[in-house]
Amino acid sequence: MADVLSGVESPADVRALPEDALPGLCEALREAIITTCGRVGGHLGASLGAVELIVALHRVFHTPQDALLFDVGHQAYAHKLLTGRRDRMHTLRQADGIAPFLDPRESHHDALAAGHACTAISAALGLLSGRRQLGHTGHVVAVVGDGALTGGLSFEGLNNAGGSPLPLVVVLNDNQMSISANVGAIPALLRTRNARAFFESLGFTYLGPVDGHDLGALTRALREAKASSRPVVVHALTKKGRGFPPAEADEQTRGHAMGPYEWRDGKLVRSRGGRPTFSEAFAQVLGDALERDPRVVAVTPAMLEGSALTGLKERFPDRVHDVGIAEQHAVTFCAGLAAAGAKPVCVIYSTFLQRAYDQVVHDVCLPGLPVVFAVDRAGLVGADGATHQGAYDVSFLRPLPGLTQWAPVVGEDLEPMLATALQASGPSVLRFPRGTLPDLPPELAQGDTEAQGSSSPGQPAHDTRAGAAGAMGSAASRLAPAALPMPGARWLKRVAGSRLTLVTLGPLGLSALEAARSEPDWSVLDARRAWPLDEAALLEAAAGGHVVVAEEGTTRGGLGSAVLELYAACGVSPRVTLLGMPDVFLPHGDARVQRTQLGLDAAGLRRAGRALLGEEHR
Repeated sequence: MADVLSGVESPADVRALPEDALPGLCEALREAIITTCGRVGGHLGASLGAVELIVALHRVFHTPQDALLFDVGHQAYAHKLLTGRRDRMHTLRQADGIAPFLDPRESHHDALAAGHACTAISAALGLLSGRRQLGHTGHVVAVVGDGALTGGLSFEGLNNAGGSPLPLVVVLNDNQMSISANVGAIPALLRTRNARAFFESLGFTYLGPVDGHDLGALTRALREAKASSRPVVVHALTKKGRGFPPAEADEQTRGHAMGPYEWRDGKLVRSRGGRPTFSEAFAQVLGDALERDPRVVAVTPAMLEGSALTGLKERFPDRVHDVGIAEQHAVTFCAGLAAAGAKPVCVIYSTFLQRAYDQVVHDVCLPGLPVVFAVDRAGLVGADGATHQGAYDVSFLRPLPGLTQWAPVVGEDLEPMLATALQASGPSVLRFPRGTLPDLPPELAQGDTEAQGSSSPGQPAHDTRAGAAGAMGSAASRLAPAALPMPGARWLKRVAGSRLTLVTLGPLGLSALEAARSEPDWSVLDARRAWPLDEAALLEAAAGGHVVVAEEGTTRGGLGSAVLELYAACGVSPRVTLLGMPDVFLPHGDARVQRTQLGLDAAGLRRAGRALLGEEHR
C-alpha cells in the first residue's frame, strides 16, 4: 500500500492510477497521516475522515488550474501528501517545516491560506469572480467542513454565491463535528431531508447526500458538479477519525489533535504533560466562580476542549455555552447576558477574538457592559503558527475606553484577577498564554511582596508544584480582603537607586526576575495591567533613567507603546528599549526557541538591559 503512495508526486499521478489502486492509496494515506501525527502531533481526526474525498477531488479537478480551498486545513493532510510534500511531512508544524494549515507559499496547489474557519465560500466566490473577470478558465471548489456552517461568514458567502450565476462548487464535508460535536440547528438540519430544500432555497443545485467514503459515488457527484453551469453543493457524509480505532473511540473530538503517540504491545500510548496549563488553571478558578455566584456564565466559540471547559460544561450544562464557530455571536451574546444582569465570561483564543472586534467595540465597550474576556493563547502559540499567534490583542484592545486588561505572571494571579474583573462595572480582559504553569519564584513564594518593595499591598502566593488543584483550588480564599479589587503594578524586585527597570507583562516577569538576579542595581516591575497603566510605578521606573519593556505581543501599539505615551505626556525621557513580537507574521515552530530568538528569555532581557546601559560586553 505504501508503494502506491510512493509513486504519487502530484495530482496528475493520482489521476493516472487505475480505479482498483485507489482503495490502496486511501489506506496508504491514512497510514501516513497516523504515522506523521504519532511522531509530531497534528490535526488527525478531520484529515482521516477526508481521505476519500480528497482523492476523489484530485481525480476530478486539476489543481492548480482548478482551485481547491479548504475550510479549514485541519482536513487537508491527504491533500498535502498528494501534492509533492510527502517526503517532508515528518516536519509538519516544526520550525521551517510543513505548515499546519494551507499556504500558497508552500505549494501552488494551495489556492489560499486557511487557518480560521468559515472563510472558504467567500474566498472561493471572489477567486472565481476574479478569474472570470480576467478571462481565466478553471473551476473553483470550496471544501467546507460542516462546523463552518455554525459561523455567520459562511452564510454571507452562501447568500452571495446562491444569487450569483457563477458555477461555484461547494463540497460540504459533513462529519457532524468541528473540534467536538457541532451545536445548534444547522448541523441537525443537515442530517434530514430538509438539507436539499435548504440549499436549493438559497439558489444552489444540491447533490447528495453522498457516502463520503465511497470513491465511486464521490467521483460521480463531483463530475456532475464540475459540469454544472450554476452554483452547486455536493453534500458528503464522512466520519471524523476514520481508520484509526483510538480516534473513532474518542467520543469528544474523534481524535481532533492527537499525538505524539506510539503503539506498544498493541496499545496506544500517548505523551502526557505532567504540569497543569494556564487554560486548565483558569478553568478551575472559573469553576469556583460559577459555584459561588449563580450569575456567572461562561461562553466559548467552539473551544470547550482547547480551553479546558469540558468538565465545566458537564457540571454547569445550562451556564456553560458552546455557541459554535461564531465569535461575533459569542461576544454579542455575552453583551445581552450582561445587559440582563448576568456576569458573562467569554473564553476565547486571542487569534479568534480578532474576528469579533466590532462586537467588542460596539456591543460591549460602547455601552460599558461588564463582560469578562478570558483571552487564551495570548502570545506565542508554537506549532499552530502564523494564523494562530496571539500577537495583537493588547494592541487592538488597548485604545477602547473603559476596558481593563489584566495579565497573570503565575497561576496564583488568576483567581484574584478574575474576581476583580467579575466585580468590575465595565468590561475586562484577562489574557494568559498557551503552556504550562511556571514554578513560583522565591520572591513570590515568600508571600511577602512588601519585602520585595511592592508599591501596593501584595497577596499570599502558593507553590504551583502541588498541581492545578492544590495550587489553584483556594488561592482567593487565602487572600487578604484588601487584595480585591486587585491593585496595579507589582514590584517583583525593587532596588533603591536602581539604574534600570525591566517592565514586563505576564509570565515574562519571571524571565525578568532571572535576568535581574545577577544585576544588583536593576529593578523588575510587573505591569499586571496593559491598560490602564499604573502611572506612579512606571514614573518611578523612569527615574532610574533606563527602562526595558518586554511583552509577548506586537510592540506596535502594545504595552511598550503605552509606556512611551505616558512618558511623553509627563515630560520624562528615560532611555527605553521595547522588546516583543516583531512586525512580521511569525511562523510555526517551538515557542520556547522562538522566545530565545526574540530575546524574550532571561538571557535576552539581560542583553537588552546591558546594551541600554552601554555594557554589552560586560
